[in-house]
Amino acid sequence: MIDSSAQISSDAVVAESAQVDAGVFIGEGCKIGKNVTIGRNSIVEAYTEIGENTCISPNVHIGGAPQDIGFNNEATRLIIGKNCTIREFSTIHRASTKEDRVTEIGDNCYIMATSHIGHDCKVGNNVIITSFVGLSGHVQVGDSVVFGGMAGIHQFVRIGKGAMIGGFSRIAKDVPPFCLAEGNPAKIHGLNSVGLRRGGFKREQLSNLKKVMRIFLNKEYLIDDAINEIVKLSDSAEVKEFAEFLRSSKRGVLRR
Repeated sequence: MIDSSAQISSDAVVAESAQVDAGVFIGEGCKIGKNVTIGRNSIVEAYTEIGENTCISPNVHIGGAPQDIGFNNEATRLIIGKNCTIREFSTIHRASTKEDRVTEIGDNCYIMATSHIGHDCKVGNNVIITSFVGLSGHVQVGDSVVFGGMAGIHQFVRIGKGAMIGGFSRIAKDVPPFCLAEGNPAKIHGLNSVGLRRGGFKREQLSNLKKVMRIFLNKEYLIDDAINEIVKLSDSAEVKEFAEFLRSSKRGVLRR
């Protein structure tokens, strides 16, 4: 399952069931899981772990050094989960030394052609990243987030669980969970209702979040006042998660 023209470092570990096509390079410290496929001419540069059943298309470059002028070739890591798809010409960099030294992609993610995920990013499970999206360094993305094409995400921004980012958007502040954000500069346009219904949210949960939105987007409330009103609505998990996200924001959050 390994083409004779592939170059594989002597200390890389490649599962017997993995498929490695012509022209692939796998560098030092890499671990390639069961049933992984790596397409022609792709590069897995160094210290990268790829979970089972993940498919790497041709001409992908992952595990490269971070684009960080303070980096000095330290052995930082990239971890990619199970059942992911990474399409042509995408790039994912391993971490800098400024946090936990790991860039991490969760399970079941679909990363479309020409996307970029920068150093120290943490991407959750079931995330869809459309073509030409750029995640700068240290971005945190919750589970089940969807990015529209050509969206740009500023470094250190957090995108909450279940959010939808519209195409061509510029995101410079945190996006709360379950929200729809779009624009340049971006604004919150309400709930990601379609995505939440598709994700199995029940009527009561959606009703709770609609009440949250009415408070959160009310310009009469400062953010701290909005949080105080939101926590009074319900003790449900989704309301608590929304309020805690607002409390923990360091960059500030997008609003209307």
